[in-house]
Amino acid sequence: MAEVTTTNDSADSSSPAQDERLAHRGPVQQLLTRPEIGALIGAVGVWLLFWLVSAPFGTAGGTANYLDVAATLGLMAVPVALLMIGGEFDLSSGSMTGATAVIVVLLSSDTAELGGAGLSLHLAVPLSLAFALAIGWFNGTLVDKTSLPSFIVTLGTFFILIGAKLGFTKLFTNKVIAEGLDRSGGYEFWDNIFGATWIRNGHVWENDGWTNLWSSRDWAWSGLLIIGAVVLILGTMELAYARRERPILGGYWVFIVGAAVGAVGYILLLNQDSKSSNWVFGIVTGAGVLVAVAGWCLARYQPAEREPAPTEHDPRVVQFLIAGVVAIVGAILIAAVMDPENSDRLDFLTGTPGRAVLAIGIGATGVLAVLAAMGRVSVGYPAIGAFVALIPAVSYMITVQGARAILFGILGIAGVVLLSIAARRRELAVVFTLLTSVGIVILAFFIQSEAGSRKLRVELFTALLLIALLLAASAVSRLIAARRTAAPPPPIHGPLARQIGTVLGLAAGLLSLILELADGDGILYSLIMAVAKGGIAAFAVFAIATLYRTLFTHDESVGRSLVFVGLGSVMLGIAAKLMFITSEELANTRAETRFGVGVMLFLAFAVLGAWVLARTQFGNWIFAVGGNKDASRSVGVPAARTKTTLFMLVSASAWITGMVIAFRLNSVQANVGDGNEFRYIIVAVVGGCLLTGGYGSAIGAAIGAVIWGMITSGIGFATWNSDWRFLVLGALLLVAVLVNNYVRSQAEKVR
Repeated sequence: MAEVTTTNDSADSSSPAQDERLAHRGPVQQLLTRPEIGALIGAVGVWLLFWLVSAPFGTAGGTANYLDVAATLGLMAVPVALLMIGGEFDLSSGSMTGATAVIVVLLSSDTAELGGAGLSLHLAVPLSLAFALAIGWFNGTLVDKTSLPSFIVTLGTFFILIGAKLGFTKLFTNKVIAEGLDRSGGYEFWDNIFGATWIRNGHVWENDGWTNLWSSRDWAWSGLLIIGAVVLILGTMELAYARRERPILGGYWVFIVGAAVGAVGYILLLNQDSKSSNWVFGIVTGAGVLVAVAGWCLARYQPAEREPAPTEHDPRVVQFLIAGVVAIVGAILIAAVMDPENSDRLDFLTGTPGRAVLAIGIGATGVLAVLAAMGRVSVGYPAIGAFVALIPAVSYMITVQGARAILFGILGIAGVVLLSIAARRRELAVVFTLLTSVGIVILAFFIQSEAGSRKLRVELFTALLLIALLLAASAVSRLIAARRTAAPPPPIHGPLARQIGTVLGLAAGLLSLILELADGDGILYSLIMAVAKGGIAAFAVFAIATLYRTLFTHDESVGRSLVFVGLGSVMLGIAAKLMFITSEELANTRAETRFGVGVMLFLAFAVLGAWVLARTQFGNWIFAVGGNKDASRSVGVPAARTKTTLFMLVSASAWITGMVIAFRLNSVQANVGDGNEFRYIIVAVVGGCLLTGGYGSAIGAAIGAVIWGMITSGIGFATWNSDWRFLVLGALLLVAVLVNNYVRSQAEKVR
């Protein structure tokens, strides 16, 4: 056993090639094989796009807006993703959300023409849940007993629910809307559950400046963000590099000095807005961070062995390098030549010539497609015709200003990606990584010199410098430290830290619940605050225990714990920024920012779904029945029960979504939810789920819902024509799937 868990031995270059099933993949490569990687890249790109073109998008109010849209989708997308991983579909999921909402209104209302049922909501709400669970059981059982495709079975349920909603609503109300929920008995109690909101304007967290940093919201959230990023980087290094048997204490002192210099330089960089100070403090920050990384690597990790120079050079490395440099230079030249203030259309190919080119392009695409299908030309040739057809369309739709930004962004990102691909090759990998970092720095300073807004001149500039610094730090660590050749051993002290944190978290949560209820706050608010405070207390205990394990033990499994602490700190920092307002912000705004209970439930569903898939036996059953139902049954998996449970889970989630809709509006249209089932499937596919089953991610589905919300809200914030949103979503669906497949296939190759 000791031999299996040892990670300090460097790989022997003369040893035979490892079995790919036993090969250890580093943390970055593991991330790239995750099913949600395409959605994650897409989410970052979409957020960055709308952040650049729209001022409200990056604010707390803008975030609340697109999270509200995402929550309604995400509440259903997560369970639908679990069902898809299990190999089935539920086309009645959308209409079910509206059906449960209509039922609860009709059961509780007594003001309709036929009187309604007139039940208290204390009965109507549980009865609507029972109805939803019965429909889910019916779908799952019918699919299992008849062996019919779930597509057919749930399509029938879909039409039944649509007809029932419309028929019963018109029967009882003589309208296509059921209303009057707020006049029903027990409304206040249930509204406090399904209609509750967190009003940011009512929760003030002052900025006290230097007097008390952690009582200042801006210092608290930015501090958590920086600490989380640092801990996340350290955790990644722990997972990637082989530990020394005994640390070198001198390296820790180098780390402390470098970290202090980097922190001071970064703080001064954020508070300055001149070119000279940006250069000076940027260099100070970078030097401090690189020294800190070098000290940490010297203290904790085995020295890297120098590999002999390869006898044969990969010509693709030079090609990627040249292409990357050309792309970055081209981006800068285009941005320098084109007028940034010109808001006129490009108009270089419109009118009669444009129509002619458009017709030629469309015709050429069709002809080349036929020839490609016959095998006469390569499959890539039809893209030539499509490109020709796009030229006049782009010429008409895009302004000079927009074209400048788009071309600069596309070429700049392409250049960085090409340099990064070159850096992945073993030959001169460290040098190429540093060249990639230099390329990003050049782009950052060009943007800083050209931009007129503080958002681009300071915030984007700083972010690009941090990305470049991260790449440079990875190059330094690869130069100093030896890579890990085997997976880390099981944790030594981690389970005990989690148990202690859980006990203290439960105690803190219970105490908070008692105090909140004693103050007269509502049940839901008290529960939310108790869970939040208990979770923060448990997280703090676990973070302290992880810090102790990192510095004072030789526990090689601490990497995953550090990654968890880093991610948790980043999320806490973002939550503090979004959920609390300062008195200065409150005085400068008239808008009220609200986070509905649907957003909180959406986040809880995403976390719970990820936990079920990764940590429970039921999650293993889901993957098994989705991969091969008969094979899973032969090894003892209750396939029928698993699939029926998944159908019931989707129906229960539809009930929760329906309750959120009903208590938000107090009235429900008969067509609510119809057609949304395709949106749930789309965001699940964007999140990495395969239509064939057996593969996918709950977190990916949640990210897909957030992407949908960002596009829907971002187009409005940017004052673009909203008619184009479906074109953007369709293109995003294809791009996310293609990126997901490509990145996963590349990362799964054993080097």
